[in-house]
Amino acid sequence: MTAALLVVAMQVSLLENETPDPDRLMPVVVGLVQRARAEGVPVVWVADQSVSPDPQIHPVFRPKPGEAVLKPDTCDAFRNSELAGALGGREVERLVVCGLRSQRCIARTVRQAPGYGFPVALVEDGHAPQRMDSRDPQEVIDRVNAEMAALNDVTVVASGSVSFS
Repeated sequence: MTAALLVVAMQVSLLENETPDPDRLMPVVVGLVQRARAEGVPVVWVADQSVSPDPQIHPVFRPKPGEAVLKPDTCDAFRNSELAGALGGREVERLVVCGLRSQRCIARTVRQAPGYGFPVALVEDGHAPQRMDSRDPQEVIDRVNAEMAALNDVTVVASGSVSFS
């Protein structure tokens, strides 16, 4: 089954201003991107254009020529975007998902993917929430992982156990 790595909202403003622990998350996502590229797996980037002041993908992540870079105007990567078509055009049959805004962009995208015919592997240590004053970030991550694992056609897997084949 052909997989694609979907990297969601790894954007300058989010990483620098809203992510509670970017130093934990960034190496995980970099490692996933490197593995996907080495294995010839499509990498698809999603950059939510409602992010401000700087919606650009963080310079640590440089999409390569041929990698789709989608810029929806909403947190759900499938809504108002070309994501389903970009995946289908690459003959993708399932997604490995990582990135930012666990409780918003990640959860919404993972929930929608099976409806478009894409089973999902959510990387349990490959996403992070927005900075919250009153909630522990790890509690948010754990809650999102549990909610997503309860869905049909969604599995939650540690980054070290991700399989692209």
